[in-house]
Order: sequence, then C-alpha cells, then structure tokens
Amino acid sequence: MAIIRVKRGTAKPTTAQLNYLGELAFDYNDNTLYARTPSSVVKIGGEMELVYSYEGYAYIHTLNYPFDPNYVYKVHIISSTYGTTADLSDTYFYYRTAASSTLIGSYLNYHASTESNVYQTRSAKSSTIQYIEDSYESGPTITSGISKVISFELSSMFRSSLSDFVQWNAYGKSVTTLSGQGDTTIKSCDFVHSVNGVLGQIYINTGLNLGSPDILSITIYRIKRK
Repeated sequence: MAIIRVKRGTAKPTTAQLNYLGELAFDYNDNTLYARTPSSVVKIGGEMELVYSYEGYAYIHTLNYPFDPNYVYKVHIISSTYGTTADLSDTYFYYRTAASSTLIGSYLNYHASTESNVYQTRSAKSSTIQYIEDSYESGPTITSGISKVISFELSSMFRSSLSDFVQWNAYGKSVTTLSGQGDTTIKSCDFVHSVNGVLGQIYINTGLNLGSPDILSITIYRIKRK
C-alpha cells in the first residue's frame, strides 16, 4: 500500500509554511487536517474552526478580527470577578470597523431572574452602543464572586444581491451566576444586536471589574456558509 505523508506539526500552519495551493498539513496535537487556499489556510472537515482566542486578567477587550460574510461565527465569552462585592453592571459592545469607527445599530434584550418573576425587555435603535442586560440581580450572600457566560452567533445579511453584505446580526444568550456556590442566583438574558457596516472589531465590556481579580476568556469559531 502506498504511503502519503503531509507536513506535520503541533499548531495550525501559516501560509508561509505551506507554499503550494492545496498543500496539506496535519496538527497532531489537535488531530486536525489543514489545506492551503489562494489566500489562507483552512481546516478540512469537522464542525467549526477556532480562529481567535484571548485569555487574561481583564473585564474589557478589543477584539480585532476581519469578519468574513461568507462565514457564520460562534463567539463564547467567560467573565468572572472574585470577591464578595456585588457588581451591578450590564455587558455592552461597540461593533466597529477595522479602523475603529463605531457602527450604528439596534439591540433587543429579554431577561429573567430566579430572584424575580418579572420578565423584562429593553431595546434601542440608531445606537452606537449595544447592550446585554445581564447585570447581577441581588440574591444570596456572595461568598466568592460573580460570573457571566455569553454565547452568540454572528451572521451577515444580504441586501440587494447574494454578494451585497452590509448588516451583521448577533443573537444569543448571557447567563449571570455566582461562582463557587450552590445557592446561586441565575439571570438569563436573550439578546439580538443588528449593526450596519463592514465589521472588523468588537469592543467588549462585561462590567465585572471589581479587580480581585477579573478574568476574561474569549473564543471565536467559524463555519463556512456554503
């Protein structure tokens, strides 16, 4: 039986490492196969490809990434602040161009909490700032800290033709809880953001800034639309 060998390594290869169109490389750390296209290196098969990650001691982060309308993106954020003080801040985003110009858009939130039977909505149009109303709602005594998990899809929209993209929609959920407790309160927020323009940057502020410490993790995955 013939043996076909491809380049091997422990990380996703770069275009500088794959010289020929269609050349293959295998990441044996993640068991992932990649191929060279005319302008990039893409994952072969599987569900979604990890394209961006950040972890640090922070509550804000400016995410620079050239969002391509030919892909659907999955964004996952974990934010925590350690301590016994209540932080009552909502999360908010600025969607921007690669040159840091803020895009105009609208947002809609629908949220509920274990501490209240009231279901509330909040919305705005023609706004530069897009909110997620996921602030901590008072409940049991905080013994270790507050955490948020924010997960959403990001997709472009057509306008006058299949190649005319001017609008981006983010739609997902945020859950705010107490960390390290069995009696935690839960606040759940469904949200939609719709912004107009070419997206190349997202400024993220989760509001959990008590500084003792604040921890933030952001990952982005993508999958081809077609």
